[in-house]
Amino acid sequence: MYFTLILENESGEQVNLSTTANQYMTSKIEGLNPPAGTISTSSYAGMNGSYLNNAFIEKRNVVISFAMRGIGIEKRRH
Repeated sequence: MYFTLILENESGEQVNLSTTANQYMTSKIEGLNPPAGTISTSSYAGMNGSYLNNAFIEKRNVVISFAMRGIGIEKRRH
């Protein structure tokens, strides 16, 4: 197993999706690509290279889709 995936709701109830593979199946993970970023530099006369003014990286959302499997799906969904 390469990862551990635990879902937690507002009440603090947790479901470990990596140990319940027969009930839940991770179907798609999006948002793992590198986020967009902006780098601002300045160059000065008589100097080699450039000076870093600032760097900014955008936020990103990681969306994990999963499917419920097995019996009693409606009960577990609620």
